[in-house]
Amino acid sequence: MLSRAADNLYWMARYLERAENMARLVDTTAQFLLDAGLSADSRSSAGWLPILQVCDLDEDFQRSRKEKPDLPIPEFLVLDQQNSDSIRQCVAMARENARMVRDQLSEEMWRELNRLHLFLQSSAADDEWAFSPQDFCDRIVRFSLLFQGLVEATIAQKEGYSFIELGKHLERADKTTRILDIPTFHASSLAVSPWPTVLRACSARSAYLSSRGAAITMEHAIALLLFDHGFPRSVRFCLNEVNKALHRITGTASGSYENEAERLAGGTLANLDFNGPGELQRVGIHTYADGLQKEINKIGQQIFETYVLLPAEVQQLPAPSYAIITEYQQQQQQQQQQ
Repeated sequence: MLSRAADNLYWMARYLERAENMARLVDTTAQFLLDAGLSADSRSSAGWLPILQVCDLDEDFQRSRKEKPDLPIPEFLVLDQQNSDSIRQCVAMARENARMVRDQLSEEMWRELNRLHLFLQSSAADDEWAFSPQDFCDRIVRFSLLFQGLVEATIAQKEGYSFIELGKHLERADKTTRILDIPTFHASSLAVSPWPTVLRACSARSAYLSSRGAAITMEHAIALLLFDHGFPRSVRFCLNEVNKALHRITGTASGSYENEAERLAGGTLANLDFNGPGELQRVGIHTYADGLQKEINKIGQQIFETYVLLPAEVQQLPAPSYAIITEYQQQQQQQQQQ
């Protein structure tokens, strides 16, 4: 498969997973702030700051506020076109990536993605968000689940499929670590525990209740979302899927590696299994989640260098940076549009 096609499929999946996670996070945070009994002002400002902090969007929000001083944080996260991580922009970028590899997608995948994109670019999206934010977020989540089903049911499970799985699970692992870190930034004086909300943001409440009972504790919630082998949104599960996708692409046997991306993915997974619980107990959830995010970003960097860049381009790269990867990918898309 051509490196550009692989890159487009990988980023299509990452952007769609990012949009779904943001929709879940916005929806569950709104409910949490209501349950916590915060004032209307807090629900529209301070109560949302933890999302900006864990998603590294503080500076982007301040830039948007210079142009739109009254911009609420939820609207910034959902509809703002200046925010490259807003739901509207993530779907637009996913659709643009998909457009470049139409021959790799099924008709059903393209039709559903294009339909959502056109909705989000219309005034109907603004109206639905204004009158029913919950319905808006539910629309995004339901689309993502439908699209994932179409991936499984309508395309051959060859290289293209593996790059879609790679993007989806790497993005999911990253976002789970960030969602786990949100309680760190919430005031300890809040009237309700944030951990039920964390579980709902990861669609993990049912899995938790069926395996650990009705009492939701921080320790058990973290264990499920970090180390569980069977839950599809746990970091451990996602990294295992990343590792398997990388090995499918190269054909390398499990337990060995052919490139740096495979080595890093296998090493991070092994460290999670053998050292994770002890290290978590020693350093705490904030530091541990931050360390995992850095390892996930390194894996993304190596996927970028291994499957997208030419050798000469790799040598010219500065230190690994998630922002550099995103900027490069957006530049390539702009060139292809011209």
